[in-house]
Amino acid sequence: MAQILEGKVIAKELKSKLKEERKEVKTPSLASLKVGNNKEIDVYINSQKRLAKELNVDYQLCEVSEKEGAEGLISTIERLNKDERIKGIIVHRPLPSSYDEQKVFSSIEPKKDIEGMHPYNLGRLMLGGDEFISPTVLSIFEFIQYTGIELYGKNVVIVGASFLVGKPLSLLLVNHFSTVTITHIGTYQKGHLPFYVSNADVVISCVGKPGLIKGEWIKQGAVVIDGGISKAEGKIKGDVEFASAEKKAGFITPVPGGVGMLTALFLFKNLLKAARQ
Repeated sequence: MAQILEGKVIAKELKSKLKEERKEVKTPSLASLKVGNNKEIDVYINSQKRLAKELNVDYQLCEVSEKEGAEGLISTIERLNKDERIKGIIVHRPLPSSYDEQKVFSSIEPKKDIEGMHPYNLGRLMLGGDEFISPTVLSIFEFIQYTGIELYGKNVVIVGASFLVGKPLSLLLVNHFSTVTITHIGTYQKGHLPFYVSNADVVISCVGKPGLIKGEWIKQGAVVIDGGISKAEGKIKGDVEFASAEKKAGFITPVPGGVGMLTALFLFKNLLKAARQ
């Protein structure tokens, strides 16, 4: 039976360290950009606001009308880039389908890109740097480190090849000399996903498809990090069939109560890093 990696335990330790780091900088300002009226985004914004208040961070919500289009959003970002009081800029997703997300994220000043989405920061990660890395990627990596597993030479399978999580996570793990395989929709549709998962020492799924990873696929004693989240039958669920996977894994994260509990903390950790520069 797996040891369950409870996010609240790690979050408590991380928050304590953040409060100490916060004492080292002047009150930093974070610009949080929201486009349109997506109520689901408000859940994340309210969570960030609470944490900002607890850490004494100036949280500035900037609401941009969808009618202004991507150019209106980019214009707002460019104004914030020039504002020396603003140390970090985040753009909430999903954006309207007509927006070019890469163009939007590329308009953020790299030193204020605390989500690690700018090509410069992604490129630095490829070269072994760690200026700013995606908070979700950092959250997943924190759970792996918490298990105490030695990553050197381990077979790690990432399920999901997004430029938000899967690809930057693969670079971070390669920088720690893991043997990394990225699987994606092509792997799944060709029926090869069970093979890769069953041979993995560490399985990380970040797709958002309930029950995608079957418990029977998990290698005995493997570390299973579920970074997927979605709603099914009125409940929040992850990518992994938790009940069956728990019987074979050595460590496993729950959903909810796992990776998501650390993401906002690492966002603010990146903000404090930006404020010190």
